[in-house]
Amino acid sequence: MAVYPAAAAFLLLWLWLSARNADNGILMAIAVIPFGMFAALVAGGLSMIIANLLAILSISLLILRRITYAPGPADFRLPPSGVYLLVFALYSAFSGIVLVRLFEGQFLVFPMTVTNKGPQVSNFFSSVMLPLLPTNSNIAQSVYILLSFAFFLATVFVARRRGAKFIEKGLVWAASLNVVLGSLDFLGADAILSPIRTADYSLLNEHLVGPFSRVIGGYAEASAFGAASAAFFTYFLMSYLIVRKKGHGILAAANFLGALLALSSTGVAALATGVFFVILHFRVFLGFSMSRGFGHFLVIGVSFLALTISTLLLAPLVMDSLLDVLDSLIFSKQDSLSGQERGAWAAAGFDTFFLTWGFGAGVGSLRGNGIASVLLGSVGFPGTIAFLMFVFSAIGLPPVGADRSTLRLFCAGRVCAMTLLTAMLVSATTPDPTLLLMAVSGLCVVAREQVFEGYTTETFAASAERFSNRI
Repeated sequence: MAVYPAAAAFLLLWLWLSARNADNGILMAIAVIPFGMFAALVAGGLSMIIANLLAILSISLLILRRITYAPGPADFRLPPSGVYLLVFALYSAFSGIVLVRLFEGQFLVFPMTVTNKGPQVSNFFSSVMLPLLPTNSNIAQSVYILLSFAFFLATVFVARRRGAKFIEKGLVWAASLNVVLGSLDFLGADAILSPIRTADYSLLNEHLVGPFSRVIGGYAEASAFGAASAAFFTYFLMSYLIVRKKGHGILAAANFLGALLALSSTGVAALATGVFFVILHFRVFLGFSMSRGFGHFLVIGVSFLALTISTLLLAPLVMDSLLDVLDSLIFSKQDSLSGQERGAWAAAGFDTFFLTWGFGAGVGSLRGNGIASVLLGSVGFPGTIAFLMFVFSAIGLPPVGADRSTLRLFCAGRVCAMTLLTAMLVSATTPDPTLLLMAVSGLCVVAREQVFEGYTTETFAASAERFSNRI
């Protein structure tokens, strides 16, 4: 087991924040999500990422506080979306323990652990297929999914006491750190980033797309950084369009640049669909009064951006470089070695779904590509339906009659979640919903509850103050 000293600073900060109030631990767990390659410790070949470690500690502390202080039962009422997520988590654990052994050795899969030991299925890529066998990945992935479920509930329970805006503070910190880490990577500050690149993942920070180098920020690869940047961009863009808060506008613009600089097919797809999702909510941000000054600023800004892009495209060097990048990321992606390999992973995942009669081979049993093939191959029809019901229950139904602040929180969280799901549709290799999706989904759930139960943000804030005074 290896323990990294840099993690001590984060643990000390977590202790200081949590000593003031246990709810702050959830905020810090959300804030450090951009440190996607920062392992606090490595044991048995598995890396414990700092965000997961702080999530476990925060959930444990909240449980201890619940036992000690026992606040009102309304705070701990399980939302409908939580029921569906619980079904998904339990079936995932069942599949990783039972189903993988039920179908053991009956067919070949691409294993979760990348290896070259085995029959090569193609001359174009190195991934091999092996007989389905129980491995440590089954346990690890089951634990990750159960942690995501627990983190979703913890986010909901904390937001019920403190208000949905409390969770947004963690997202602001996460988006800011994502920009800082992306900027450091863009400047080539590997010496500064090396202490937080401790996970035993393959570090892909030297890949080129055309003449340009990819930016990966605090993650191991460009696709993860591009997806996270696109998600932060859509959240704060939606928020900015509704309330015109300057800080949120700056965060949206900075993360937009980060998603572009990632030069990732996943990031491009997430950006494009994220903008589309924001546009679909035009009635929300146009439904409130728009000042003439903001209207002029919006029109002038869009016009200036279009003029700048058009002028740059007139330069042959810029045009040729852009075409090379688009060809690599979009037009020829399917024919690339990476595209062919990921296509084989996806096809194997769908094949596994049929070979297991729709039940799945168990989480951690196979490597797929795209959340559809991963879910169907791993947890089959039951788990996939439970996950889809969770998504619809959490972000599908907008609050009716909400005030401007509550509607902003819900819509921003929803477009962020939809952007993340789009990225997962493109490149997810595991069925883990991730902490970021759980955080914004929990924010949406509580924002809707505030309307349905007749509460306002001020009511939640007053309740939170009384609760803090009591403890």
